[in-house]
Amino acid sequence: MLKVIKYTMVKKRILLTLVVFLISFNIFINIQTNIIAKAEKLYVGGSGEGNYSSIQNAIDISSVWDIVYVYNGKYQENIWINKSISLRGENIENTRITGNDHENIITIEAQSVNITGFTIQNGHNSGIFIGNSHNCKIFDNIIDNNNIGIKIISSTNSIVSNNTISNNSAFGMYITNYHFPSKISKHNTVFHNNFINNNNTAVSDIGISTNWSYKNEGNYYDDYNGIDRNKDGIGDNRYIISGGGDIDSYPLMMPYNGKIRLKEFSVDDESLYTMLIIGMAITILFLLPIGYIWYRKTKHLK
Repeated sequence: MLKVIKYTMVKKRILLTLVVFLISFNIFINIQTNIIAKAEKLYVGGSGEGNYSSIQNAIDISSVWDIVYVYNGKYQENIWINKSISLRGENIENTRITGNDHENIITIEAQSVNITGFTIQNGHNSGIFIGNSHNCKIFDNIIDNNNIGIKIISSTNSIVSNNTISNNSAFGMYITNYHFPSKISKHNTVFHNNFINNNNTAVSDIGISTNWSYKNEGNYYDDYNGIDRNKDGIGDNRYIISGGGDIDSYPLMMPYNGKIRLKEFSVDDESLYTMLIIGMAITILFLLPIGYIWYRKTKHLK
């Protein structure tokens, strides 16, 4: 009888705990939904009334979950994001952010920050720096001519995708735990990016867990020399990430432009001209002996 009573009490406690959890979770979801529903869009540039002239000013005024929308133009700023917002450019090629001095062009020190639609260039340090953050998304940007394209320190569950990361003098992408050794960078996902003409393509420190592909599709690396036997646009040989032994098991054969493409083979005009000359020379050298033999035979018959 005593065992039955104890068992019943345990069941009631478990049920009560479950009810409290569900109520708390429902309250949390409602609060989050209300916050998102009240999110505003702040505009930078353009000719609209009340538009901000500085991206940083709009960010400083913004609240959590707000969207800072930046019209086409060139903005020379060093931007610091310390709240969960979305930063969107009007056009990836015409909305440009360039840095001042030696700082990062964009520094993220908050969770759930989204950045999309920009050309980010000429940073003396990093184009985008993500430090001690999580759930950030960096997608559909051009990040070029910086010291480091994207630098990630102790970030978790962030996604970097669909970016062209090119012409960066130190690294295209650098992932490390430096500064925050007790907080490990893990569960970040990097895919569908194009790494082109960087001094070092991508580096990941030892002990860092990064997924360099998603759903069996990785990134394009201009120094990848693998082959594609089954012609699916994905290399058969894995790409080794420098530093920590990470690998991209599904490197792309061609730069990603919204779809996976087969390797294209092209010959420039100068090479084609050279090939034609060599071909003609070989043909002449091959035909001369035959012509001479034929001439001797026909001459004898006369």
